[in-house]
Amino acid sequence: MKRLLILLVILGTGLYASQRVVVSETFTATWCPYCPGAARGVEENYDRSYDSLVVIGYHPSTSDPFYSSEAAARSSYYGISGYPTIWFDGTISEVGGEHSGTMYPLYRRHLTTRLGVSSPLEINLTCTYDSTSNSGTVQANIQNTSGSSVSGYLFFVIVENDIPYNWQGMTKLDFAMRDMLPSASGESVTIPASDTIIRSTNFTINSAWDEHNCKIVVFVQASNKEIYQGAEIGLFDAQEMTYYDVNLAETSGNGNGFAEPGESMAISAFGKNIRDGVYTGTASVSCSDPYITITSSTPQSVSLGPGDVGNVIDFAFDISAGCPDPHQVQFDLDFGNGDVSSIPFIITTQPGFSDDIESGQGDWTHSGTNDNWHITTHKSNSPTHSWYCGVEGSWQYTNENDAKLVSPYFVVTPDSSLYFYQQYSLETNYDYGYIEVDNGSGWFQILDDVNGTQASWVQASYSLTNYAGKTIRLRFRFISDPGTIQEGWYVDDILVPGYIGIKENKSEASTALRLQVVPNPFVRRTTLVFQAGAEKVLGVDIYDSSGRCIRQFQNITEQVIWDGTDKQGTSVPAGVYFVKLRTGSKQLMEKVVLVR
Repeated sequence: MKRLLILLVILGTGLYASQRVVVSETFTATWCPYCPGAARGVEENYDRSYDSLVVIGYHPSTSDPFYSSEAAARSSYYGISGYPTIWFDGTISEVGGEHSGTMYPLYRRHLTTRLGVSSPLEINLTCTYDSTSNSGTVQANIQNTSGSSVSGYLFFVIVENDIPYNWQGMTKLDFAMRDMLPSASGESVTIPASDTIIRSTNFTINSAWDEHNCKIVVFVQASNKEIYQGAEIGLFDAQEMTYYDVNLAETSGNGNGFAEPGESMAISAFGKNIRDGVYTGTASVSCSDPYITITSSTPQSVSLGPGDVGNVIDFAFDISAGCPDPHQVQFDLDFGNGDVSSIPFIITTQPGFSDDIESGQGDWTHSGTNDNWHITTHKSNSPTHSWYCGVEGSWQYTNENDAKLVSPYFVVTPDSSLYFYQQYSLETNYDYGYIEVDNGSGWFQILDDVNGTQASWVQASYSLTNYAGKTIRLRFRFISDPGTIQEGWYVDDILVPGYIGIKENKSEASTALRLQVVPNPFVRRTTLVFQAGAEKVLGVDIYDSSGRCIRQFQNITEQVIWDGTDKQGTSVPAGVYFVKLRTGSKQLMEKVVLVR
């Protein structure tokens, strides 16, 4: 059937006036044993930076089945001496890769550097394509937003993704350069200050290529090799939607901001378009769980372009008073175009998460390339166990790790934070640990990364305010390159505080006292984490088993660390102690055990 369509992509314009779209040019070969790590690194950066990165994969080797003379010409232009080599915007290069791991961290650093450099150009693309003749036309509107004339060379490049091909343990190729228009030399252009030029070119898609997986990349490159700006557009208006996030509200219940048996909730669900077309569908939601009754559902009118996120549906539901506690349910989000995502959702009166790693693996999981995550007694914050990514006995990690330690799902309370203790020794600038959050969508959001050496136990903390009331899980991901190996990464005493104690006015969650002691039991020190809502905290007192107050903390905010000493700084003996949180009108007590 003949299909004629017109697509429009606007990159680097409107709300993104200063956004740079980085052009990544990868020089690779299917016979290269170190190129898979480069391919994984590029692909992950592309997935995470969909609207700010375009990728071209050149195969310049004559023994490569994807060889082309244009690829060889670009290789000569850059003076490529080995595979893999990657250039970011013609200004930053990286030579070398790995077989089983990923180059994601190193590439991410270079990408971030280039994204911090503003671009003088904006590129708008339109494409018409006739699927019967396999031919079309792409037009580039190039606007100079700077006060100076910009001169360079304009390139149109056809790339193909998802090519089934077995190479070096991989099963497909992405970003393969298929053609350069008009040639590998490009077209000389000059864009006057605050002016726009329009250029177009005709193209043909070879019958051996999958037209549905083809895109056209456009970029302008200066004579000094720096690329000013990039853009890309697909040949077909193909959208693919996936669940991205939710906003939720408690419409009937005790007002504490998370779902409990017998309450009613309202959710706004967000979807993300991860393909090239524009999504304008009608979403619906369903749930087969016997304890959930969906009471209303309102699809939202949206128009989501490539990489866009939007609210696709609002719905409300009641939770049966007889619902088990805790209980995890699943909502199915149907985007109306054939794409369906699952939303995990936990109902509980006991939110938060706490693990001192003293009771075994539990519901934690770990996996990945050269996965070395395990529980060790070699080092710990308290009392005797921690998670360790490294090899027991040698106390070093291995090369080419991409190891992921994942917590079970749990519910985050409003105004909560993640706390954990860690120490690490990682090759500076090359091997990284990542602290990530997943809200059930599979889009692991990076809270932070660690690199270098931290020789003693320190507590890290990260706000989880954006996840209030939501069902999430944590991921500790460790990535190493093929070079230097060091000791690795230890993680212990992981805490996301839940509500502790009883609120006197359940209609006002702000009056809730919260207190948690972690680790408990402890050896050297423990952290007293608390929240008092609208109440003023007067202090935290520590009592021994006879009722004698041995330590007091005043002028405090959210947490204090007790090192097992009394008011005089003398270490107290092992035993049971009591921590009391005091406000102007309330108090809350928690037991803690000190082990010597």
